[in-house]
Amino acid sequence: MDRQEEQSVVSRDRTLPPPKRRRGTTRRQMLKYGLTAAAGLSGAGALTWYLCRGGDIATEIFKNDAPPEDIWRLWQNRGWVKEAYHYVKLGRNVQCRVCPNHCILENGDRSHCRNKVNRGGVLYTLAYGNPCSIHVDPIEKKPLFHFLPGTLSFSLATAGCVFRCLNCQNWEISQRKPEETKVASGPEFRLRPGVESVSRDQMGRLSLFPDDLAAMAQATHCPTISYTYSEPVAYYEYTYDSCKAARARKVRNVMVTCGSIEEESLRDLGQYLDAAHVDLKGFDEPTYRKLNTGRLGPILNTLKTLKSMGVWFEVVNLVVPTYTDNIDTIKNMCGWLIQNLGPDCPLHFSRFLPLHKLTQLMPTPVEILLKARSEAMALGLRYVYVGNVPGLPEVEDTFCPRCGKAVIRRQVFSVTERNLLAGKCMFCQTPIAGVWS
Repeated sequence: MDRQEEQSVVSRDRTLPPPKRRRGTTRRQMLKYGLTAAAGLSGAGALTWYLCRGGDIATEIFKNDAPPEDIWRLWQNRGWVKEAYHYVKLGRNVQCRVCPNHCILENGDRSHCRNKVNRGGVLYTLAYGNPCSIHVDPIEKKPLFHFLPGTLSFSLATAGCVFRCLNCQNWEISQRKPEETKVASGPEFRLRPGVESVSRDQMGRLSLFPDDLAAMAQATHCPTISYTYSEPVAYYEYTYDSCKAARARKVRNVMVTCGSIEEESLRDLGQYLDAAHVDLKGFDEPTYRKLNTGRLGPILNTLKTLKSMGVWFEVVNLVVPTYTDNIDTIKNMCGWLIQNLGPDCPLHFSRFLPLHKLTQLMPTPVEILLKARSEAMALGLRYVYVGNVPGLPEVEDTFCPRCGKAVIRRQVFSVTERNLLAGKCMFCQTPIAGVWS
């Protein structure tokens, strides 16, 4: 995911059907859907671990860590609290079904992503209309190279994430609670068109609701909104409502995601998505468990689901030394991409830089990245890039798969040359996969 930068600024209307509820849950069913494994933990903020359904990944939740009454009321008054989508009730407990973590929360508990709480048997999100990071970025920064090149994207994030990546580059917000990034006391500051700058103090109090977000994108001449920096699955309700509001204003929606989302949630959201960047963080289960505390299977399913829905997406693979730099594994990944998504799916190999909990590692050697690119192209992928290596020639340029000439040249996040006309190579008229207008 792209690195957040210093902030600058150049109620869903649909009636939600009643959440799907299961009949009285038996002890056997509780074992199927999740099992508390550390019942002895107590006290605000204590962690409980349970086995998520369908796998043996232990997922942390935060016991008795819902906001106290005074904070809760302030957040309600701001409009930053909303009943969650895609959850089931298990008596007084609730189970979130947005992502594969399937958090089961007792009254007063907080979810793995830090954004959701059970209050009185109802699941609420605390990440609604309260972004902690806002910026106007080139679309190439996402990175998306085959989607409206050379345009700007209004980009935002809230706190929280469904993963715990050791190499996270935005851990200052992804590994925080909403209450640690926003303040609901003091005068309300609502971002709307006409506001040209935001101070640090204002950013802490800022509200940006879906309709205002869509209007801000238009006011800043951004044809897209990108839900990015942390993880839009963790602020799903805000992402969903904002995507719907943007679509109504003919603003397009981009999701920059780890891809760990349930198919039903993705299909609901996908009807309003125009493009996605999906981080495929490795290609074996042990790596996903160790590096990201997640599972590979749901991410592969996300890629196939986006493909079936006709959403344009590009895959990013961060090559982390000693974790995901095995060339044989990379070749297996590329083979899967070709077989399941086709040769036109763009693949970005991204250079790892020492951050967060992996500062002891060296940056990815450039020769490994070039080797990965060469192998991917030899296997049949037509559009393969290398990122995070400024000055390396041609690895971020797009070449026609037929005549081999450059149809788009890039430098950093800028398009410097364009030889495309109506989505076709200007030299041989071969169609180039992507969304160009």
